[in-house]
Amino acid sequence: MDAATTGEDRPRILLTGCHGRLGQHLLRVLLPDAEVLGLGLEERSFVAHAGFHYAPLGGVSRRELVSHMRNFRPHAVINAAAFTDVDGAETRREECWRANVELTRSLVACCRPHGVWLGHVSTDYVFNGLQGPYHPEDPPQARGVYAQSKLAAENEVRGGEIPHAIFRTIVLFGKALRVKPDFFEWALGELRAGRPIRVVTDQLGSCCWALDLANAMRQALFMRRTGLFHAASRGHMSRYAMAQMLARLAGAEESLVRPVTTAELGQAAPRPLQGGLMLQETEAALNLRFPDIQDALKCWLADQPEIWSNN
Repeated sequence: MDAATTGEDRPRILLTGCHGRLGQHLLRVLLPDAEVLGLGLEERSFVAHAGFHYAPLGGVSRRELVSHMRNFRPHAVINAAAFTDVDGAETRREECWRANVELTRSLVACCRPHGVWLGHVSTDYVFNGLQGPYHPEDPPQARGVYAQSKLAAENEVRGGEIPHAIFRTIVLFGKALRVKPDFFEWALGELRAGRPIRVVTDQLGSCCWALDLANAMRQALFMRRTGLFHAASRGHMSRYAMAQMLARLAGAEESLVRPVTTAELGQAAPRPLQGGLMLQETEAALNLRFPDIQDALKCWLADQPEIWSNN
């Protein structure tokens, strides 16, 4: 998608979840070249940037979305909104389903009449986590309410008869305003305060810097790629090993990272023990290469994202 294909100066992109971690990173890579209408739960946006417009999204009302589609006339939609509390979903099923499935269903319905490209974000949790890393076309087998909701959302998109790109990602991290700490932010804060942390040794997989995912989605959007894609840092290791690597890179005390097993933590929702995402198909399709875990963490530590303004 570009000005030549649209006949206009800048493409228009509707972005749900614009205030979330991924949403803010998507704004960083989209706003230089596009007009963005961000939809979020807050009454007002704290983002002030040329080309950015905001509207509060009170729920998953299809009528409300149709109004935004009619007035803004987007060339593409990116759905970065999600309920991501994996354990909380076990007791808040309706809330999780509403955010992850019903909103997606409404977006698909709004895109269909106009053939609008939809970029959608999913997760490695759609797999059972017993035989990873996984290729995009490996059969999913979701375990737990959160995982089942994300797989159901994927199915809404895949069966929606619209051009689409589904991006599965894993352990997303990145600096953003007004969001809860991610795994690495939490770990680094505790380590720098001299407090020990317990991290699982038996959950194997990878992670993904939000800016790498945002750039991959931007690439797919502007190349008009469709299908299933995987976005992650290269490498396969335990969360424990990642936390140790972070401590070394940040100059923190590595001995503060204490081993624990998944069984000992007793988390409410099942976790992938042999997870991870294979990247070859995505890298070839989008003509890019994801960094390895250590390089991604270095980039994240050095990152100084633009702080637009607080309204």
